[in-house]
Amino acid sequence: MAAAVLNPLPVSAFTLGSVTRNLGGQANREFISVGHRTLGPYAGVVFCQANPQECAAKRTRWSRLEVALNEQRFAQLQTVNQTVNRAIRPQNDSSSGAGDVWSLAPAAGDCEDYAITKRHQLIAQGWPTNALRLAVVYTAFGEGHMVLVVKTSSGDVVLDNRVDAIRRWDKTGLKWVMIQSASDPKKWMAVSGFNA
Repeated sequence: MAAAVLNPLPVSAFTLGSVTRNLGGQANREFISVGHRTLGPYAGVVFCQANPQECAAKRTRWSRLEVALNEQRFAQLQTVNQTVNRAIRPQNDSSSGAGDVWSLAPAAGDCEDYAITKRHQLIAQGWPTNALRLAVVYTAFGEGHMVLVVKTSSGDVVLDNRVDAIRRWDKTGLKWVMIQSASDPKKWMAVSGFNA
């Protein structure tokens, strides 16, 4: 019964965590499909060592379900995305000379700083950690980039510091490389199959 409330799409349309075929033979793209485990960004390892509470694997009652995306939840996503996008002044880590460093809520920072700050704020508002995953992507211009992916009943949606609009992952125009494991933020998985 709870699954029907949290998952308004027909069960035949998909299984969580994988791409399946619907009755028409088309690949279902609501959710990102992952393949093998891969090495994550080194700066992420350093960040997790310095901030273990941000990278703890937590089992919750949400462990197998996405978050029901209602008006209130969508408004929270919009508010966090827009607030963080405006609060951090864009500045590439290379200009500081310190190398790639992930920082929570800095005055100035790059894409990783935006993504981890959004994740932190959503967790503080009660969002389950396993629904909030960082992803490494390439932009249409071939630039390496990081975004926050939120697993919802409407599919995986993306919070990106380059835009205020929240879009489904397959509507972003991004090339997907890797994403955090839902079960353990310290583990990273290669994205397989479809790229927007």
